[in-house]
Amino acid sequence: MATTTVSMKDVKNILNYMIDNNLEREKNSQTPIALSLEANAGIGKTSIVKQVAEDRGMGFTKINMSQLEEAGDIIGFPQMEYECQIAKKIKDTDGNIKVNVLPGTVWLNAKQMESKDANTAIRQTGKTRMGYAKPAWVPEYNDAGNIVLLDDYVRANPQLLQACMDLVLEQKYVSWSFPKKTTIVLTNNPDDGTNNVNSLDEAQRTRFLNFEVAFDIDAWARWAECSGIDGRCINFVMSYYNELFQADEDGNRICNPRSFVMFADTITGIKDWDNAENQTFINMIAKGCFKDEHGRFSKMFIAFIRNKMHLLIQPKDMLLGGWDRIKPILEQSVYDADGKYRPDIASILERRFSNYVGTWLSSDEKTPIEKVKNRMIDFIDNEEKGGKRLFNKDLFYHMIKTITSEHKNQTNKLMFEPKIATLIS
Repeated sequence: MATTTVSMKDVKNILNYMIDNNLEREKNSQTPIALSLEANAGIGKTSIVKQVAEDRGMGFTKINMSQLEEAGDIIGFPQMEYECQIAKKIKDTDGNIKVNVLPGTVWLNAKQMESKDANTAIRQTGKTRMGYAKPAWVPEYNDAGNIVLLDDYVRANPQLLQACMDLVLEQKYVSWSFPKKTTIVLTNNPDDGTNNVNSLDEAQRTRFLNFEVAFDIDAWARWAECSGIDGRCINFVMSYYNELFQADEDGNRICNPRSFVMFADTITGIKDWDNAENQTFINMIAKGCFKDEHGRFSKMFIAFIRNKMHLLIQPKDMLLGGWDRIKPILEQSVYDADGKYRPDIASILERRFSNYVGTWLSSDEKTPIEKVKNRMIDFIDNEEKGGKRLFNKDLFYHMIKTITSEHKNQTNKLMFEPKIATLIS
């Protein structure tokens, strides 16, 4: 089965489309389609699926397939079921009790038969079958829908994968079904010889859509800003993400995004990174988090500190700080001692500002859009008013598109500002 490669920033759109499409399919009595996200460990596959569920108010159920030991854990255990006719006692308008036998028959287990109410009569037809009890992890109906995430799918043992074939394709197993409005998502690591995974044959792979997900620094940076990752660590990743996350010629990489987040969460309590003892301690922690036999991380970290990248102004201050104070800090940041423009630093500051604005617009404490507009005008006008250029046209374009793309209702008025509109015309 062909695999389509997408970036992390595309995954949200794909997930949302698939959920909406599955809802339409159900209306037409068609079965929802499952999808798989395939990527190296730690780039945020699970997090982005959970975020989509939260954004839509959907239920979210995660099953770690690699931790299940037997098929019954995922499909339920066998139980006897009985074919029954159901009759209901109904009181008519004159107060008379009538017995209404429902058409057809249903299959009930012993517990369901015992839990009938006083107005219900059950008559067995004499036919029995062996069904399966619905597992406890199966979600209840949610009007906004459910996402069921089968995490690390190809790390499950082959018996489990065989048991899941109909579950993934049909959303049911023998005698139980997922509730309506359910979308199944699988997450996988690639079968490329570097991961301990099981290979899927054509019969298995053709039961879902498969998207190979590439790491995307912009998507990661937006997530990190929203999740409150230490800003110094965000700056570090944005400066060295290729060196940190990409494999070398021998297939070795220093870390993946997940292990780096663990590292960031560990060192966030160390306030003074300029202190030599603290730098030594941070490098010691890095050795406990990463496999870096050649000391590449230490060299990057030293260069990062030497270039004062950890001291870059934080995006909250860029937005809310008084302009008379912020202006010289920004100018000093994006120009070196010789007055040469630093597009790499300008790019980091622009992206962090844009992501921060987007995060705040999504929070309970909403940023007045007028404040955002005025600060963007400060950036644009700085050179005209005798200051230095802060962001080039490409960075301004990226800033405007990022801020407006996910918050159209709140940011429409930005496009009525001529100076802003001109930059994306």
